[in-house]
Amino acid sequence: IASITFVADKADFTNVDPEKAEKNTWVVKRLAEIFKKYSQYKIRIEGHANRVLWENKSAWAREDAELVPLSKARADAIREALIREGIDPARLSTAGLGASAPVVDFGDRDNIWKNRRVEFILLR
Repeated sequence: IASITFVADKADFTNVDPEKAEKNTWVVKRLAEIFKKYSQYKIRIEGHANRVLWENKSAWAREDAELVPLSKARADAIREALIREGIDPARLSTAGLGASAPVVDFGDRDNIWKNRRVEFILLR
């Protein structure tokens, strides 16, 4: 499944470049199709964000105060989209992990957008 692209500093995945918005819509619909086939599973949606002040470790705690709620809002936004696609809300939980689990180095300016993401954990 392709990544969902978010607007920087927002939980918005619809007001991105039109091509990316179309892809985001497709991804949510595809996820809903898959999750409907595996109805015995609950789904934990984990939101992630980018650390801007990555070189200044003394600023991380202050930055986390913004990034954790932002990443939770991203997970919540995808949860709501999945509910609109027919997924039972009781199956869905969310968590905001902030910048604690990057997939690319924060210094990688070409790929740092990949850290603004949600991940889906299937739970029996």
